[in-house]
Amino acid sequence: MNKLIVVTAVAASTVLPMMLNAASISIDGVRQHWPWSNKVEIKYTVTDSDGCFGTRVGRVRIKSVVNGVEYVAYDGISSPGQHTVAWANPPQGVKCDDCKTSAELFLSDPVPIGDDYMIVDLVSGAVTYEGLFVPNAKFASFTGQQMSNARYNADKYKTTHYVLRKVPKGTYKAKRGTRTFKSWTTDKDYYIGIFCWTTAHYGHVIKRKNGQDATPWSDFSLKSRRWTPRDIRGNTVPSGRIATYPNADAAIDAKKWRPLELINAKTGMNFDIPTELMHEIACRAGSTTTYFWGNDASLAPQYAVYGISGRHTDSQYADPPGTRKPNAWGLYDMVGNDWQWCRTYVGEGAPTDVFTPGKGASDRWYVRGENIYPIDPTRLSSDIRSSAFTKSGAGYSFRMAYVVPNADK
Repeated sequence: MNKLIVVTAVAASTVLPMMLNAASISIDGVRQHWPWSNKVEIKYTVTDSDGCFGTRVGRVRIKSVVNGVEYVAYDGISSPGQHTVAWANPPQGVKCDDCKTSAELFLSDPVPIGDDYMIVDLVSGAVTYEGLFVPNAKFASFTGQQMSNARYNADKYKTTHYVLRKVPKGTYKAKRGTRTFKSWTTDKDYYIGIFCWTTAHYGHVIKRKNGQDATPWSDFSLKSRRWTPRDIRGNTVPSGRIATYPNADAAIDAKKWRPLELINAKTGMNFDIPTELMHEIACRAGSTTTYFWGNDASLAPQYAVYGISGRHTDSQYADPPGTRKPNAWGLYDMVGNDWQWCRTYVGEGAPTDVFTPGKGASDRWYVRGENIYPIDPTRLSSDIRSSAFTKSGAGYSFRMAYVVPNADK
């Protein structure tokens, strides 16, 4: 059954939850800015107490009847939890007391088998794969990518699990610090994280399988931690391999708490940070416009966290991931919020391919994406770059990447 429930709230403060198959939706409140503006915010909760959602997502449609006329106040994809949405175009002068609001919840089909996404359990080290959603009749107005975005933009994938999106082998255009595009052909698929690494990701990857913390670590928040390449991967030579251990406990016992050393030990795979070209190709998501969303800089607030000053402490440096819209491939915060390390050093020269960094070394590596401070949105282009010292000084964020050996396919 795709349609789960219909709930009606007569006024903003009325909550009439109903349940079917242990899933429910309730209107928690309607907050109105009237008469100062015509903005209306609707808060609702989707409850999934018995695992009805599983590998599905929900479509929420909220309707409001005003003076006998029915309006669709919101129609979007949702996951379990509490959400606040804006009524896009309410009738002028609407008053909540005059509204009769109802909510409908539908379920998608299960996520299909495929390898568009790689999901890493950071505690156990298990690696699984999922495909893009295929919209059923109730989701015909949405794309599979929009549905997948809704599934993975959840706390689970910012804490205990890490999700990477596949970039299929093919030919892509990138500038890599120049003014003109060059075409780059990849002979392998690769995966790149949909989010930057959070403090909570780190807190869970250093847990042993029996649940005991490897080191005192009580911060499991979604904030960003400041990293250098030495902190992340140990080896500060871009072409150098990350140290390997027979298992994660052996790495922990050796007091090697670097994220990529631990996750590689847990999974038996070779995760690393992306090269500069891997990052730009993923950021552009097939686009050749100035910004990954187009050429209109005024749209930047929808896609990037920027223009925020006065936040200089580690705990306040960046916003939690996923608060803005993703790019066309479902990658969040590719620009703005925090600089991201790339495995490409300053002075390396022209690369020979997308995946291979130069064999030399430098104390400065490139970082991509900008941070929260620029006031000018033109600083958020898909090819924005800077550089930073690898062993000391301010750290930045990173996202995991994995290049698929051809033998794996």
